[in-house]
Amino acid sequence: MATKCDTATSPTSLEWCDGQINTPGIRSEVFFTPRRNILAWPTLPSTLAAGETMGKMATYQGNFALAAETVWNRMDIIISRSPVTSESQGTKPSKTYLNQATIVVPNTDQDAAGFARLANNDDYVYIVQETGGKYRVLGNEMYQTETNVATALGAAATDEKGTTLTIQVPDICPAPFYEGEIRTEDGIINETPDEAPESGA
Repeated sequence: MATKCDTATSPTSLEWCDGQINTPGIRSEVFFTPRRNILAWPTLPSTLAAGETMGKMATYQGNFALAAETVWNRMDIIISRSPVTSESQGTKPSKTYLNQATIVVPNTDQDAAGFARLANNDDYVYIVQETGGKYRVLGNEMYQTETNVATALGAAATDEKGTTLTIQVPDICPAPFYEGEIRTEDGIINETPDEAPESGA
């Protein structure tokens, strides 16, 4: 008996309006946590329901569930030198995306060196925010994230000084979007509103 294949989905239109502004880059805060802190991951849909657009296929559903007493830490970056890219790799039917980021932070102090030591042989997950406000994830359940750190102390008065993270991770989606909660030491970003109390409660 022949196997009935369930294809992923049919595409929808890609539209653009003249006059729209498409601002490049990411914002000045990047969130990160060791992968072992993540107890449960949000999921990427594999099919679309009737009326849904292709964007759902690239957007995580649900929240990251972190271990108790852990949070998404924050690093302040130099946005003009911190690009994020995704490119297709491999051959059919096993093609994936290589999601990459070069993140430059001005710090070269003890904490920056400590992060470099910790991240060098660990598996970290990162969340960046586009200038337009949407969050995207570098890291996933399937593949380990490589974080290579370089430090430049400079020499001449005009030399660059800072710490550069080169982040690479394969994924089935180009830097998936994330609309869920981000629990930080300063509170929860994108906190899910509490359900309204029942009448008479």
